[in-house]
Amino acid sequence: MQDTEAMTAEHEAGSVARILSDMRRENGWTLAELSKRTGVSISALSKIENGQSQPAFSVLTRLSSGLGVDFADLLEGRSGSARFARAARTINRRGEGKRLENDMGVYRLLATELAAKALTPMVIDIPARADRAEPARSAHSGEEFVYVLSGNVIFEMVPYAPVILAEGDTVYFDAASEHGFYATGPGNARILSICYSGSGAAPDHLTV
Repeated sequence: MQDTEAMTAEHEAGSVARILSDMRRENGWTLAELSKRTGVSISALSKIENGQSQPAFSVLTRLSSGLGVDFADLLEGRSGSARFARAARTINRRGEGKRLENDMGVYRLLATELAAKALTPMVIDIPARADRAEPARSAHSGEEFVYVLSGNVIFEMVPYAPVILAEGDTVYFDAASEHGFYATGPGNARILSICYSGSGAAPDHLTV
């Protein structure tokens, strides 16, 4: 399993590096120009292109938004997927979805076959917070709706006190406020998260 996950991470990193390199060459952009467009530092962009760094989720979303490339296409190294339009439809069967992992948890991105969506649906497995671990945090443009599918999670959001959400509970919030989740343990919890960007671009997550 670990070997498979490592191969998946290497594929994602390689796909992103290829997209960045191709777009820079086609448009004649320098790393400085690409940094200005995406908000990602020149040093980070250089490491990604050279395969020295696997981009975090927050970096991927900024690249997606700044380059006008759908989030799923960026991960897969595709030039484009079917764009959302009248009568567009896509189905994900149970367990399907694009896998992505960061400090917040393990994500399954849904409906990745459609580009330029206003909504970004995800199923996220949320781990418990390790002792003395720094809390994972996120903040991004738009709005977010979360439904707890299983387990209990603690939801933290500035400026409110932490609150426990049980299975079946929901929260709808301004995603620009710093926020985060962690399971009450000892096992993982699972949530459905739907982010609304309002622009057809992936939410611009900051560092988590």
